[in-house]
Amino acid sequence: MIKDNVRWVIQNNLIAENDLKSIQNTCKEMGTEFEEVIVIPFSDEIPKFTIDSKINIYFGSTTFINNIYRQYNKPVGVFYDDKVFSMENYLNVYGKHMLSYGAKITTFKEFTKEDHKDEDLFFVRPDADDKSFNGEVWEFSKIKNWHQNFIKYDNANLDENTKILVGDAWNIEKEWRNYIVNGKVASSSLYRKNFRLNKSKENIPQDMIQFAEDRCKEYAPHDIFAMDIALCGGEYFIIELGCLNSVGFYAADIPKIVKEVTEFISKKSI
Repeated sequence: MIKDNVRWVIQNNLIAENDLKSIQNTCKEMGTEFEEVIVIPFSDEIPKFTIDSKINIYFGSTTFINNIYRQYNKPVGVFYDDKVFSMENYLNVYGKHMLSYGAKITTFKEFTKEDHKDEDLFFVRPDADDKSFNGEVWEFSKIKNWHQNFIKYDNANLDENTKILVGDAWNIEKEWRNYIVNGKVASSSLYRKNFRLNKSKENIPQDMIQFAEDRCKEYAPHDIFAMDIALCGGEYFIIELGCLNSVGFYAADIPKIVKEVTEFISKKSI
């Protein structure tokens, strides 16, 4: 079988038990090998796993994936490129199709020098796809005290010169995550409605999927990635793109995603 040349390496101390079982069962069904590993949180240490002629597809925390990416010199099974997975790049290539169109890329240090009222609201998130903190709507006073808010992250790489995106706060009606393989949506999940978590595989508009695939025709940072789409003011916009190796599945069809990713990587390696 073609899929014999691929192995999934899965962090088992992060993923939900049902999701883990779904990946395992799908691999068994395809005849694809898999290994489970335990990752030490926030550590640069990589757990032991098999490295041979097979292609390892990795799934786990952002820390785990970033360590693999750096220490194993950007392997095929990590669907990421630190030069293009950034909000600054998405704003440049997608323009008005971005929800944050018109936002600025700056740093905590530079933005806190600007003249704003303490109660003014801004959407703030990292420029990079590194999950160093979650994108949120903050008052300017909180942004000025950013270092106090991030103590809980214990992130040595997060400082006043960290590049961030700062833009307007939008009233988003719905948010979907699309799992892209070779320019097509393999599966989708609604994950938020009116700012509340709402995981569903039922409410997936075809025109939203078409919007995502049309954007892939214009530009794609990788053959495999995740694209979050918002419905805002009756229109669709890209919220962000992300590395599929470490995204949440919500209510998506996990077996379909695993199969399509495995088949694509397996055939590409021949």
